[in-house]
Amino acid sequence: MADLQRSPLAIVARLRRIAVDEAKRALADCLTAEAAAAAALRAIDARIAAETDAASDPSGDDHAVEGLSRWLRRIGAERIAAANLLASAETQSAEARAVLAAGRSAARAMDELLAGRATERRLAADRREQAVLDEAALYGRG
Repeated sequence: MADLQRSPLAIVARLRRIAVDEAKRALADCLTAEAAAAAALRAIDARIAAETDAASDPSGDDHAVEGLSRWLRRIGAERIAAANLLASAETQSAEARAVLAAGRSAARAMDELLAGRATERRLAADRREQAVLDEAALYGRG
């Protein structure tokens, strides 16, 4: 088993597992950025709603409505930037998910290959042992 752990396939399998761990960390970073971008967009939307409600107050004057109009033009640009940032973060998260899925698949394939090779070696050892027993039985009779 020690030489199996030092085999080139075992080294590749270990590298695949390391790549999966790195992909998990990258996805976590992307999801954190996505959550922050979504929170920023929600905060802008909440500010817009609050300012709109305040300007809609029947006891308010025309200055509040005019001020809201100017403010909405400015905040609209901020909202577009925040929405674009969220869309970019979502795209990066999707890409990170795909990288993680591919890495997991490659690691699983390598683990299955190693398991198959170990099974083949065990079966070959069993056949050799059986051949020795058969030979001993054959010569033990004669």
